[in-house]
Amino acid sequence: MSTALSLTDAQIERYSRQILLPEIGGRGQARLLAAHVVLAGAGEAATAAAVLLGRAGVGALDLLAHGGSLPELGPDCRLRRLALTDAATVVPEVDVLVDLAGDGELTATLGRRAQAAGRPLVVGVLADARAVVATLVGRPCVACLPRAVLALEGRGASGRFAAPAALAAGALAASETLAALLFPPSQGRLHTLACGDGIFAAEPLPPTTGCSVCGGG
Repeated sequence: MSTALSLTDAQIERYSRQILLPEIGGRGQARLLAAHVVLAGAGEAATAAAVLLGRAGVGALDLLAHGGSLPELGPDCRLRRLALTDAATVVPEVDVLVDLAGDGELTATLGRRAQAAGRPLVVGVLADARAVVATLVGRPCVACLPRAVLALEGRGASGRFAAPAALAAGALAASETLAALLFPPSQGRLHTLACGDGIFAAEPLPPTTGCSVCGGG
């Protein structure tokens, strides 16, 4: 991802609040405008993530298997829609892959692509009234991540917390994607928000060993 991109006067005005943040500045905003993100999924979580990424100034956003309509993402976001069958051919030049599809097979496919390309994979799932988002970098990968970490046995949310959990998952995934673009992580991490009681937890993901996919030995 090149940071040689210069900001126009209109972009400086459009993203002035972000540029004023010392962690971002003009250089960070240029990185976002030059970034390429692939986002898989449909529904409220994926829509929320797409809107937040687009309006933050991510330059290229590929939507995988998202057939719904979207509000305006911003004039600097180049949007492209891909079919679910394109998952296996996602180009390795993308900077971050985001999976909010809630499909184990698709997660495995994107995980292999991300691992082969050396790119972060942000995975978000809903489990009861919880939003769980994992950022995978190196080890552990999707193949050796314990199933219980992402509550893979109990995906989905229902009841009065379904909508808040979906929006939280989308917001957490977008936040982790932006963080990965601005400050490439050296280790995986996990974020969990329990919408029922408002408890939020963040913790690192220890590297695994003995995985044939990510080379953990």
